[in-house]
Amino acid sequence: MAYFKEKEILTIAQEGTLSNRHISLRPTKLAVSLFVLSAAIWLGAVNYQVNVAYAVCFWVVGFIGVAALLTRRQLLGLQIELAFTDEVFAGQTADVLIRLHGGAAHRARLLWWRGEYAQTIDEHQENQFTAWQSLHISGSLNAPTETIWAIPIVQRGYFPRPLLLKWATSAPFGLFHAEARAEWQSSAVAFAAPLPHNDFGTAAEPDAEQTPQQAGAHGDDIAYLKNHQHGASLQHIAWKVYAKRGELMDKVFDEPPPAAHSEIISYRDYPQGTPVEKLASLLTYRVLQADKLGAPYTLELPNLTLTPQNGLREKCLNALALM
Repeated sequence: MAYFKEKEILTIAQEGTLSNRHISLRPTKLAVSLFVLSAAIWLGAVNYQVNVAYAVCFWVVGFIGVAALLTRRQLLGLQIELAFTDEVFAGQTADVLIRLHGGAAHRARLLWWRGEYAQTIDEHQENQFTAWQSLHISGSLNAPTETIWAIPIVQRGYFPRPLLLKWATSAPFGLFHAEARAEWQSSAVAFAAPLPHNDFGTAAEPDAEQTPQQAGAHGDDIAYLKNHQHGASLQHIAWKVYAKRGELMDKVFDEPPPAAHSEIISYRDYPQGTPVEKLASLLTYRVLQADKLGAPYTLELPNLTLTPQNGLREKCLNALALM
């Protein structure tokens, strides 16, 4: 009866290995039929004292036992690695890379897998699982088998839980069905879906503390001289040059470069009471636009302010995803 117990679910953060405590095994109709056949042969051997019948009965039972062990070995020791390094926005599909190794046992494996999104699966609700997919795993450690698990992302924030993978096989003879489940405990985050718009607060005002561009126009920081322009201020004429050469020349002073003002992307730019989901999408759009333009920007949230820094785009998108 141990074969029919609910087995332990393998927990995977990045990688894990299936062991005996994760694998359940049950006979198929073919195995049950062979077992009934062997029982009938045994009864015939007892009634008619046919030694050959005893041999056939023991051979059939032995074959059933070997088939059970070989089917379990298809999953036993299977090493599973899960990786997600891309970015995904709400409403898209996250493509998670599944990499499978045969482990220390250098043998080929034939199995099926599917993703599941509930602890208890109702086969009539297709949104709880994906379709079965087949995999053939070679026995080479240097050639892992890779496939993609497409996870639909409905909303922003951490990936939905539970995220389960079911592994199943009936190889090599189809007499038994072995299966195991693994749960991916991911810390991956789905960003808010950007919502395009133009109706937000006014543009950033120039920095009041920035020195005006004409500062120093009456000082001694002369960049160069140019011919006097009619109507120009007499204060800019280089009188010393006029005294020496008799030419009217205008002084051109050094000016500071235009200030690169940091755009402030703030939740205050929107009406009070804007739903959080909508606000996150609105701000996400502006962060993506500002990052695309390459201009410095600051993100202001109710409890957090992110100023220009390394990795600002990812930090802003994460903050909005978890806002």
